[in-house]
Amino acid sequence: MTVCRGEQPAVALIGLLLAAAGCLADLGEVPQVTVQPTSTVQKLGGTVILGCVVEPPWVNITWRFNGKELNGSDDALGVLVTRGTLVIAALNNHTVGRYQCVARIPAGAVASVPATVTLASESTSLPCCAV
Repeated sequence: MTVCRGEQPAVALIGLLLAAAGCLADLGEVPQVTVQPTSTVQKLGGTVILGCVVEPPWVNITWRFNGKELNGSDDALGVLVTRGTLVIAALNNHTVGRYQCVARIPAGAVASVPATVTLASESTSLPCCAV
């Protein structure tokens, strides 16, 4: 078998260019929310966990609260944000509302369906053994 010295770099260069083109194609795709956060009802002081999964998984995820962008975790509200998870440590009147995760890349952004977090009403629970 005869191998010419000039052929290997050309093959490697073509492979590198194809790989780079594939990466650039991925950068241009619009993200999708594949797992939506779900609405929840929780008692006052209870913990709420909202989850969100996006594709591709490397995109930047942020959260909105009542249409306003949250800048990461908010100690004053008691909200902790870690990528696709938002945790409300102790639900109160200031943290009930509509939450959305937002997946962003330079080519575009997409928001999840809003998840409504509501306080449970004590009047909805009936006594166990009322006669």
